[in-house]
Amino acid sequence: MNIAIIAAAGKGLRMQGIDKIETVVCGKPLILHTLSPFLKSKKINAIIVTCNAENKTRLQKIVPKKKFPHIYLVLGGESRFQSVKNGFIYAEKKFKPSENSTILFHNSGNVLVTQEEIEASIQLAKSTGACIVARPASDTLKKIDEQNFITQTIDRSKILHAETPQTFRYDILKKAYAKAKKDNVELTDEAQLIEHLGLPVSWTPASTFNRKITTRNDLEYTTYLLEKNSPTHTVYGLGTDTHLFDKTSKKSLTLCGIKIAGTPKLSGNSDADVALHALSAAISQAIGGGSLGSFSDALCKKGITDSTKYLEHILKKVSEKNARITHVGLNFECKKPKIDPIASKLNNSLSKLLNIPLAEIGITATTGENTTPSSRGEGIYCIGIVTVELPA
Repeated sequence: MNIAIIAAAGKGLRMQGIDKIETVVCGKPLILHTLSPFLKSKKINAIIVTCNAENKTRLQKIVPKKKFPHIYLVLGGESRFQSVKNGFIYAEKKFKPSENSTILFHNSGNVLVTQEEIEASIQLAKSTGACIVARPASDTLKKIDEQNFITQTIDRSKILHAETPQTFRYDILKKAYAKAKKDNVELTDEAQLIEHLGLPVSWTPASTFNRKITTRNDLEYTTYLLEKNSPTHTVYGLGTDTHLFDKTSKKSLTLCGIKIAGTPKLSGNSDADVALHALSAAISQAIGGGSLGSFSDALCKKGITDSTKYLEHILKKVSEKNARITHVGLNFECKKPKIDPIASKLNNSLSKLLNIPLAEIGITATTGENTTPSSRGEGIYCIGIVTVELPA
């Protein structure tokens, strides 16, 4: 039996608050890119993902049990060492591995690991007891003293950059954890457990792009590689919506999911957010879905009048197709409110709702020269257009 333990319980402190594993790239969260080669490998029997109290619920939605029956979520600890140890303890209790079983430890941030690396590490661990994926050092390495002066050039031919997975035969790993507990030591990676036990660790070459995401620059580079190597085709969607002002309501206008003070609410069964209605219809059209009413009417009958929920519904469909929204444009025809002064607020709201950068959103407006009801101040007309990348 071969069990993979994926470390995903970190708080992303070096990422300045960004949860890298939930960042959507090419239509799906990075954690799914990480899990992909493990799920494809016929040598992996089970996958344990260690999580924290904050991301557990979100991960349950990303890897639902019905769709991923061989993935198990386990709460981690205060450190990476304790988190993966929790995963190891769970594996022992749940699967009762044989002495010859292997346990693989992998960083969720090593997104571009390959199936070949995973299976090579298993094969070597079976024969040697312990194997890590590593990269020979290619840079010139210097040693510095306490005063921060260079004192020595290190022989790089004897240096490896450790990556993951790190794979171990169960009988050896169990002894290593027992010794670490006895000696009261906490180590930075699993290979050190075996070193502490006094046993050798073999290695297999890491692929070119199997590098851990630690900083924002790492995330940007990994995103670039995934997008560059992911074949897609571009589709477009167009949606429109119009509502008249509700002259009897004292409520404020809702636009792009936010309240606009000083402008009355639009008339409708929902909150009558013309922007989100036009946008939802445009997205639905782009991915081959139906009109807005084909899904909003049923939600409205359930008492759901918040148009952000209609948008969430269609964004879920986008995610299921592994698609990615790359640009959004809205054009308003209205006399009130004045769009340009509030455009930045609308942009910010859409950026959060769609999880796309501000640079990928454009908002324009026209008064319409009194030629239509909306241009005469009786309501608002909105046109939405989206660009979507779908897997080829």
